[in-house]
Amino acid sequence: MPALKFIISLALFLAFSKANAQKVVTHQSLIWFRYYNQLHFSPKLVWHNEFETRRFLEYNQQHHFIIHTRLHYKFAANADVGGGVTYSRQSPQFPNTGISLVVPEIRFVQEINYTIPLSNRINLQQRFRVDERFIRINNSENLLEGHTFNWRFRFRLQAAFRLNKNPENKNTILKIFNELMVNAGSAIVYNQFDQNRIYVGVEQVLGKGFSVELGYLKWYQQTAAGNLFFSRDIIRIALLHNIRLHND
Repeated sequence: MPALKFIISLALFLAFSKANAQKVVTHQSLIWFRYYNQLHFSPKLVWHNEFETRRFLEYNQQHHFIIHTRLHYKFAANADVGGGVTYSRQSPQFPNTGISLVVPEIRFVQEINYTIPLSNRINLQQRFRVDERFIRINNSENLLEGHTFNWRFRFRLQAAFRLNKNPENKNTILKIFNELMVNAGSAIVYNQFDQNRIYVGVEQVLGKGFSVELGYLKWYQQTAAGNLFFSRDIIRIALLHNIRLHND
């Protein structure tokens, strides 16, 4: 896939070309709690909703609260498109500093998903997402009038392995993904490379549309300052809920 190779090469080039001898990497540990539901109106039309709170393990302080809502349409056997809105509230990036400013963001989202079945137990899933981000202007102490705007382009490659052999049993699914994010727009000066996320998790289907997931996420991000990076170790706990509103 030439387009994928170009995106990966560009992101790596930007990440390393912007780094210099003064690069500062801050290590942090967080825990994310997530509720994710899918309302199936028909075999082709599904409404996705996610609610996630993210907290620093150290000091037990809030880092981020985020809500996603998207409507997906399945236009082919293994492909769908989606669009929607994200609202988030970003707390300070460093805990226990005495700063309490919370910065809101509204984000419009479009994406396309494509699944490649490699076997009856293994799927390869690709997602390309575009974010249009409107972040409230602030001076690190107070919110100001107006918003900054930038684009963000995201590509995620995920492999899902069903671990149990009998599909009639409650499935246990191993998920591994790598997601690359690249910024664009006049507001972006140093951090065209935004972040890279690597994830390993296990989903356990409980029945009646419910499953739980436990995973580890490594998050490496460049900030707008250019020479400041975050390296984050994250535990993610999720409750997943599929709600079928049709009889097909």
